Amino acid sequence: MMFNLVVFNLAWFGLVYWGNTFIPFSLLLLSAHLYFIAKVPSELWLILSITVIGIFIDSLFQYSTVFIFANSNHIPFWLMVLWACFGATICHSLQFLAKSKVLQLLVGALFAPLSYMAGYKFEVVDFSLSPLITYLILSFIWAWLFVLFFALKDKLVNVEVSHV
Repeated sequence: MMFNLVVFNLAWFGLVYWGNTFIPFSLLLLSAHLYFIAKVPSELWLILSITVIGIFIDSLFQYSTVFIFANSNHIPFWLMVLWACFGATICHSLQFLAKSKVLQLLVGALFAPLSYMAGYKFEVVDFSLSPLITYLILSFIWAWLFVLFFALKDKLVNVEVSHV
């Protein structure tokens, strides 16, 4: 669990700081996760589902100009990979949230938007709205995303574990 958290933070920092250059290393870390840590094959489907949802949500923010990525008509590839790396945390380092929807809502609302605020400070994303308004919008979305991601985990991963 601690290893998963450390690897995710390494991927997050590398992708935000070095961008697309860090993608191969992050994909190597994600592959190692899937090979050595993933408990069931369906965890890959969970990671892919979260990645698709995340890319869709961030693309909506980008197309509505809430997020502004310099010189890009789409969200950066490094952000797409970051979504996959985040998906790998749901069954492991974020597992403590699995039994409480209240915790999922709170952690999603309070802490997940901080990642975007850090990206803003690193100047890899800009906001068309004030940072406070953007944070509040992200808080609302992320609260429900956490609930959705853990519901997906229950459907995709827990079902397979109970049949093993």
